[in-house]
Amino acid sequence: MRREDVVELIKVDLPDHTDGAFDVKIESDDGGTHITIRIEDHTNSQQILRLFSDRFNDQRIIVAKVPEGYLDYLRSSRRQND
Repeated sequence: MRREDVVELIKVDLPDHTDGAFDVKIESDDGGTHITIRIEDHTNSQQILRLFSDRFNDQRIIVAKVPEGYLDYLRSSRRQND
């Protein structure tokens, strides 16, 4: 399955697993390309990682626990730079 399709499936299913804001992106680092799930509500972070890693076991998935309000800040700073 294409990585872009996996991102869309995660975006559709994630609201059932977190009450906070989230973002799902394809990114890369020294380990290669991966899917990063950023979540502001950390309550179910381990379950989210386990669920999507098991479901999409051919993808490297990272769950980043970010502070509340971070994703709004990130979006607004991106708009200002455009």
